[in-house]
Amino acid sequence: MSCGGNIADYVARKAVEAGKLLEPVKVVAQVLMYPFFIGNNPTQSEIKLANSYFYDKSVSALAWKLFFDHPAANPLAHNRSGPPLKLMPPTLTVVAEHDWMRDRAIAYAEELRKVNVDSPVLEYKDAVHEFATLDMLLKTPQAQACAEDIAIWVKKYISLRGHEFSY
Repeated sequence: MSCGGNIADYVARKAVEAGKLLEPVKVVAQVLMYPFFIGNNPTQSEIKLANSYFYDKSVSALAWKLFFDHPAANPLAHNRSGPPLKLMPPTLTVVAEHDWMRDRAIAYAEELRKVNVDSPVLEYKDAVHEFATLDMLLKTPQAQACAEDIAIWVKKYISLRGHEFSY
């Protein structure tokens, strides 16, 4: 499921819902790496990249059918359960230029920004889905830059909470 980006977001929603029940644990930020969100109508990236490298239209249609009813699959669904988007933690979204999943991930980040949630999108040019997590791509300039960018963003939120670490 694409580095679990959609699962991470679902867990963050559940943590926000639970609130003080989870203390002292609190989700202060999240990183979604090429999340697998779904929807009813195909996006431009899905149309453009149909039946390319990691994307097989028929397999994706089956996955959508199997997961569509689960709230982790589509955080922008009209029947979305959980807390309002404005209560979600700051969310860094990582997408690749040549990833059929990018449009829905970007749309989610845009919706978070509309309700004043810090939600930048890092899009890496000339990159494909899982460019920063597949062993054979880890040494590419895009993967190296992504790791550094994530570390800087995470450090910002840890520092804001009064904690420091070095990397």
